[in-house]
Amino acid sequence: MPGALPPAADPWRRFMGCAYEAIILFGVVWFADYAFSALTQFRGHPGALRTVFQWFTLGVLAVYFSYFWSEGRRSLPMKTMSLQLQTRAGEPVSLAHAFVRFAVVAALYVAALAAGYFVHRGLYVLLLVPFLWTMVDGDRRALHDVISGTRLARVDPGAGLRSVDV
Repeated sequence: MPGALPPAADPWRRFMGCAYEAIILFGVVWFADYAFSALTQFRGHPGALRTVFQWFTLGVLAVYFSYFWSEGRRSLPMKTMSLQLQTRAGEPVSLAHAFVRFAVVAALYVAALAAGYFVHRGLYVLLLVPFLWTMVDGDRRALHDVISGTRLARVDPGAGLRSVDV
């Protein structure tokens, strides 16, 4: 069927992609934050430098995800789990659109963490809401996908690979 959208990623595939992405991100964030600490002599003490450090780490994550979510690119975990971020129409996401999605994800998770820290520890359960939304949405979109106008699709393992002439 021409024009048919690829199937939506099921919650299990999405969860496994997140778990694998967390393993990769541990190294990315560790090296970036180590470089920041080495260059600024930041040792974790409260103050202005700590705020700069937190914004730097958020910036590293924004660059990583915006790059790999845009223009049809996929991170290693996304390739392994056969996942690709798309617009609702099934088109590749632009860099700006990918950044908007990252901002929505970050806002949802920071709000849930703030509610758990400042209001009541039981509110940390709000961290699960975006993922649980995939179980009630017709296209299996997470809450941040609904807000940002994206979808996570299950694609062929070789999708996005370009042939190289030798």
